[in-house]
This record gives sequence, structure tokens and C-alpha cells, in this order.
Amino acid sequence: MKIKTLLLGNMQTNGYVVSDENHHCLIIDPGANGKKVVHYLTENELVPEAVLLTHGHFDHIGAVDYLYEHYHCPIYLHQDDLEMLDNPQLNLSVYENPFTVKAPVQSSHEEMKFGDFDVQWLHLPGHCPGSSMIYLKDENTIFSGDVLFKGSIGRFDFPNSSKYETIESINKIKEYDFDAVIYPGHGPNSTLSEERLNNPYLKKS
Repeated sequence: MKIKTLLLGNMQTNGYVVSDENHHCLIIDPGANGKKVVHYLTENELVPEAVLLTHGHFDHIGAVDYLYEHYHCPIYLHQDDLEMLDNPQLNLSVYENPFTVKAPVQSSHEEMKFGDFDVQWLHLPGHCPGSSMIYLKDENTIFSGDVLFKGSIGRFDFPNSSKYETIESINKIKEYDFDAVIYPGHGPNSTLSEERLNNPYLKKS
């Protein structure tokens, strides 16, 4: 398995392309630069199995329509964030270049399989109602979106954020009994074990 990180859009969102030896791939959080994603897939002769969205903010969903026009592959998002796709205030694009997503986006499931990729969808609301981390168990890899960063966590001061749910979600992460590499929505990679030691929000009291 290969993981390619693409810095996308003005917010420098981490978009990810996860590919296997058969040139099939998953696109995770395609940000706001569809051309850059398509260029990488074309250059490496990759075929997308699906687009997976950790949450519904504009800097993570901006290229969804562009990618759907090119590949017509399925797109998944937690059901609690679906309303954000056609609401520029909720997806925060109202503060940049307001847009809505026209492509068909489906509700994610807790367990999903795309070709050789086994996906667990970890629903951890707070940053958004549908905020999630996408866990590839076989690869021991988590794409944490804006739930968890190296040394920090996602903001909870947006229109549909919740401080209470953020605290509940962080408490869930504290109880995870495994380690994994973390690929966040912004900033550098980390691991769960490193965050348990150094992240002030994850340290057990």
C-alpha cells in the first residue's frame, strides 16, 4: 500500500490517495484542488474505488464535483454531515467562495469494503455532527480529518460544532487499545501512542 499526501487549496488541507499494487485507490478528503488530484491519479495510472470524506467543511469537499465528473465513483460521508453539502453557511464556503455539492454523496457505514481496502468509519462528532476518522485496520492507519491533529484537536466554535460532543469523542479516543499511524486533515503525521504522550487533550488524568 502507498499513501500519497497532497496539499490542497488555500487552507493547505491534507488530501490523501491510498493505492494498492493493482493500481486501485481510495481518495480521502480531496480538498479544493481537483486538478491536482486527477493529475496524480493519471500520472500513476490509478483507478479510484471511492471518495471518502471525513467531514463536510469546504476545504475537504471542494473538489468532490470535479472528481465525480471525471470518475463517477461513489462518494461517502457520515449521514450527519450530508446537510452541509448544500448549505454554504454550514460547510463554511460562505466565507470564501460559496458553493454546494451537486454530486451524489452516500451515507457511510461503520464497516465498508472497497476492493482490497477494509474501512472502519469511526464517528467522532464535535468539530462537525458527522466528523469521523477513517481507519484502515489492515494497514494500521487512521485518517483523522479535523478530529485529531499532532498536538491538538479540531475546533468546536463553528455553527454546527459542539464542545460537549468534542469532549465525548476525545474521551473515546483515549480508550482505544491499539496504536496506529495518524494522517490528519492539516499538519504533520503522528501516531496514537505519540498523541497519548504529548497531546494535552489526550493525556489521561
